[in-house]
Amino acid sequence: MSDFNKYCEEAAKEALPDSEDEEDIGDEDTFSAQDLAAEFQLKYKPQDEVSVSLQREYVLSLAADQEFSRMAAGLSNSAVHIYNLDSGAGKLENFSYLPPTDSPQHVSICGVRFLDEGPHNILVGTTDGYVRLYDLRLRGEQARFKYTQHPNVPPVPKSLSCFDRNANGRIICCGTEQFHSNAFLVFFDVRERQQMGVYFESHEDDITSLRFHAQNPDLLATGSVDGLVNVFDVKEPDEDEALLNTFNTESSVYRLAWHKNVYDKDIISCVTTTGDFKSYECEEGDEVASFERPDVTAAIRRKKAANFNLINAHNQEDGGVFLLAGTNFNKGEILRSVSVTSKNSLQPLANFQGNKQIVRDSLFDSKRSLLFTGGESGIVTVWTQDTSGTAVSSEKLKAKKEKKSRKQAPY
Repeated sequence: MSDFNKYCEEAAKEALPDSEDEEDIGDEDTFSAQDLAAEFQLKYKPQDEVSVSLQREYVLSLAADQEFSRMAAGLSNSAVHIYNLDSGAGKLENFSYLPPTDSPQHVSICGVRFLDEGPHNILVGTTDGYVRLYDLRLRGEQARFKYTQHPNVPPVPKSLSCFDRNANGRIICCGTEQFHSNAFLVFFDVRERQQMGVYFESHEDDITSLRFHAQNPDLLATGSVDGLVNVFDVKEPDEDEALLNTFNTESSVYRLAWHKNVYDKDIISCVTTTGDFKSYECEEGDEVASFERPDVTAAIRRKKAANFNLINAHNQEDGGVFLLAGTNFNKGEILRSVSVTSKNSLQPLANFQGNKQIVRDSLFDSKRSLLFTGGESGIVTVWTQDTSGTAVSSEKLKAKKEKKSRKQAPY
């Protein structure tokens, strides 16, 4: 038995206060094994796995440069592991390590992002209120961004809940928890190493997710516990002028993502804390798709919605969107994906066999069909398609989808 497999067995036995230690609710597939194999025509297997912490720290955030040549994994103790990626072989190689924040209080990661398209500059956000910039070719941090109170702005909390940088790497936006009835979006100029301004009137509760558009550096989407998804044009210094659109998810926002539909219009999607999925046409404000927790549970062919865990929404190379979902049953053993084929339809897509943890974050390299996951057992996994047996190639599946209909996909 390898050292890694021994670690996985020992980690599973430890009694730590996380969702893996909760008592399993009885659950099962709604289809037979033979039918599942026919339904989920893409089969994925772990190509490489690394354990990032012997203390079972969670992997809370994953990031990769544009070419997926380097990956970063941010942990619940605020440390960051950085790996070089051989995408052809699907292998990770240790490259660098950024130690935990030196603080008497517990500090966690609230995000990791590469600053630009390259693999050298990385931003690390921590819950103690800092976003730190590192050049991985040099020693130590190169810059530190933290809000300084302005007399014309209500008191801003010292902690951060999330952050992102814009498409050209010139602006950082940080979200905060609610403080004195306000939740704040704080902006920094990366080149000038200084704060720019604050929005604080558009959300009424903790800001949980924010995402800049991948091509338009001025377009920002933010989500909050208040259930609102706001879209801003950050060129505008005035918050009322900057607010372009607002969507009410009628839930609590967990994760946001950008997509394109077949008409090349921007779509913003939302995974809620209750496991629902919603998406909206950014400019017109129309709802594009809406699936509640039981809908996606049924689509991954599982019985108990109480065990269900909706993780992320990813873009495919053909312009489609798939949802990555799992369960808390049996230490997160079940991990599957479904395609969003129309406003009211989900289609089984892929089965990820051999998962060892409850997944907290994921990345997808659509060019190479590689999935990366990190989660509660402190494991980073690289998933590749298993082309043995009855697995269908992505090219054949794409041809099958196009033959069926070119008009069904809303994205």
